[in-house]
Amino acid sequence: MKSIITLALLLLLTGCGIRTEVVRVNVPDIRVNPEQGPVVVVAPVRDSRPVYFPEVAAADRAKNIAGVVRQGNGVLVSVESTTAAEKTREIMIQALRNMGYRTADRCEASCTLLETSLTDFSVKMPANFFRMVSSTQQMLADISVQVVARRDGQTRTFTATGHGANIFQVPSRENWEIALERAVKSFSSSLQQSMSEQDTAAQPQAQD
Repeated sequence: MKSIITLALLLLLTGCGIRTEVVRVNVPDIRVNPEQGPVVVVAPVRDSRPVYFPEVAAADRAKNIAGVVRQGNGVLVSVESTTAAEKTREIMIQALRNMGYRTADRCEASCTLLETSLTDFSVKMPANFFRMVSSTQQMLADISVQVVARRDGQTRTFTATGHGANIFQVPSRENWEIALERAVKSFSSSLQQSMSEQDTAAQPQAQD
């Protein structure tokens, strides 16, 4: 039954062979870098994701964020104009600026350094018979980043995650992008919450 469902999805996605769907991943709430505020440096993001599909050429894996492929047919999904790791860094920088942080390329005085490892940036279309017959198939997008925060000799770690879902009838570029947009917003909120917790933990304890 699962094979039949997957084949039906592939017939929707493509007539023959493997094609690449290029999607736009927007960075929400673009704002100017604050002139004042605590300084944070986001180091280049290491791409530590698994190889989602062996069909993806090595040169294209940095942009690939999954897809659906079976028996030489289907679709691969890639990020437009940049890599998944670079897009993740853009999203993180904007989320931090929206918290009042001033982002910089390097520390010139006291600052927080974030070293990051991208472990998931993907969008999936799980096969589900009941959702398929009821025209409520879902696209699921996920982002996960392991963060090491260093400041004044102290080191703290946390994981920021984001999840987005979109019910669709047609597996179009627009529908992939809706799921991804929701995952990005969820990820931004998770990062901001984790940074707030880190800031609270780093504050000196009040004297009795």
